[in-house]
Amino acid sequence: KFYEVTKQIVLTSHLVDLNYLTVSKKVFDKLSPANQAKLQKAADDAAESGRQKQLKLEDELVQFFKDKGLQVYTPNVDAFRARVQKAYLESDLSKSWPKGLVEKINAL
Repeated sequence: KFYEVTKQIVLTSHLVDLNYLTVSKKVFDKLSPANQAKLQKAADDAAESGRQKQLKLEDELVQFFKDKGLQVYTPNVDAFRARVQKAYLESDLSKSWPKGLVEKINAL
């Protein structure tokens, strides 16, 4: 219940609700190419549907917070990301990540 303990919310977009289907490579490889394509399309469609539902829920939550009297701020997300990523990459936390992984994530 954020609205009970704070007066503001900052929308940093640093958390993402993932919606995906997983299938082992062993199972996927047993499917025909046509069925692999169908499964991939179904997974992509489900992920997009889930993403759209999540965005709608987030919008509703922002309105709920505003209705509870919280100030809702939307910062410059690119500046936020650059600052936080720099701090993360300079910390000990990033040492366990494989080289190039952050760049792959940023490319998404």
